[in-house]
Amino acid sequence: MALRNLTRIGAGLAAAFALAPAAHAETLDIEAVYAANVDLPGDIETIVIDTLQGEIGPDAEIAIQVTLGSAALDGLLYYRVLRADAPMTGGTVTIGDQESVRSAIAPDAILSGVVRADIIERQLDPRMRSECVERDDKDRCVRREEFPIPCREMTVQLMPRLLLTDGAGQQLYMNNEALSQRVRFCRNDNVIPSAFDISDALIDEMAQNIRLDLAPIKRSEGIRIMESRKDLARGDRDAFRDAVRLTKSDQAASCDGFASLEERNPTQVSVLFNIGLCHEAAGELDEAKGYYTRALEVSPGRGSPTQGLSRIVSRERAAIQIAAREAARAPDESVPE
Repeated sequence: MALRNLTRIGAGLAAAFALAPAAHAETLDIEAVYAANVDLPGDIETIVIDTLQGEIGPDAEIAIQVTLGSAALDGLLYYRVLRADAPMTGGTVTIGDQESVRSAIAPDAILSGVVRADIIERQLDPRMRSECVERDDKDRCVRREEFPIPCREMTVQLMPRLLLTDGAGQQLYMNNEALSQRVRFCRNDNVIPSAFDISDALIDEMAQNIRLDLAPIKRSEGIRIMESRKDLARGDRDAFRDAVRLTKSDQAASCDGFASLEERNPTQVSVLFNIGLCHEAAGELDEAKGYYTRALEVSPGRGSPTQGLSRIVSRERAAIQIAAREAARAPDESVPE
């Protein structure tokens, strides 16, 4: 970045960080909306969860309804999520049966399928515990023996087979991702794991995965800057160190500090990445993309700029998803009132 651009980026970062939470050490604060993993049509607003089959189907229904139904952007719920077998009250009318609910709410999509759980247990080698079996007249242990403590391994598997279809029965989304958790324990452990608790945790994980698959998410996070001063021009190492320190107290000034180093260090990877991160934090995604690309040209495969480009791709995709939703909600101006 040329020196003539310092005022612009300083002003942009000052605005971006004005409402940011307290800075964390060596990070820049970024708040952004990231894309859903699946591009659903923009007109999908009401989703009905059909009666899910399987022994834990009812628990899965509730978890999905709560998690996906609470997905929101700027305080507005992204979907209306209802269960087909749950009563719906509107005014003085209560609808109870599945077909009536479907007819009354005209869902844009229906999630159906089965969610099963499996518990596998196996015996492990015992844990040996030494115990005193004989003491002298002064209560000192004079003989010990080893006793086996039975131990087991328990694996809980969650196996969903879920399908989201539109009103015409066309597939929109499928979730067949099996989840599992394995725990090992012995009889004398303070806490013996519960298969029910583990199953509940896996159901929550599945519901969260579905939420991330189907709805964009707004996230605030501190992204770590790069701190290596290798290959910096002579005399710039102290200035770079000062810019790093400023991330804790004045992130806009920190970004101006990194930008001032570019002219003398046009191929130093930390300088390039940190300037790109400053642009990303300010919402200047094209500029950020350019700096991340330059950083990767200097250091191919480097994790930080690669992850930066991935975040930008997700933000751009989220913008397309949200634009599709807004376009679907907009009134059709071609139809006369």
